[in-house]
Amino acid sequence: MRAVPTRKLDKRITRVWRLSAILNILIWSLVASVPLVIALVALEGSDLDVENLTSSPLGIIALSLLAALFVLFIVFVVIVPKIRWIQWSFEVYDEEIDIHKGIFWRKRIIIPLIRVQNVDTKQGPVMRANGLASFTVATAAGEHEIPGLDVAEADTLRDHVAVLARIAQEDV
Repeated sequence: MRAVPTRKLDKRITRVWRLSAILNILIWSLVASVPLVIALVALEGSDLDVENLTSSPLGIIALSLLAALFVLFIVFVVIVPKIRWIQWSFEVYDEEIDIHKGIFWRKRIIIPLIRVQNVDTKQGPVMRANGLASFTVATAAGEHEIPGLDVAEADTLRDHVAVLARIAQEDV
């Protein structure tokens, strides 16, 4: 079996993943808590204090939701981005691109350069603010993305893979 690729993503991608996780947690916590708060205020009225909160079923649900949000924050903002960065690696060879990723379900993708139809780089606002870009390789089977590369590295990689793909197709 071939060795795992050694080239890593830029460390700044963990900031992007953390910010994305924070935004997701905030949005989902609002979606879950707004109806709960409305129900608490409607049912409990002005008698809402700590004692009533811990004794009413809705109060217990609200406190459980708060505890779950804390756990989600720790897991998805503090722990997962670091592990995700450690597990992500890739390598570009003369005839293929090798991508290795995944925490629980690890995935190994080998893309023959002869199959490459298009290469692209892209940036969203958060990636741009962190000086990062994603490199995307399109084949007939779909797109494969390598996120979190320095902008200059992504551009160089895009140009290099385009040349290698052209050479691979000319050799056929």
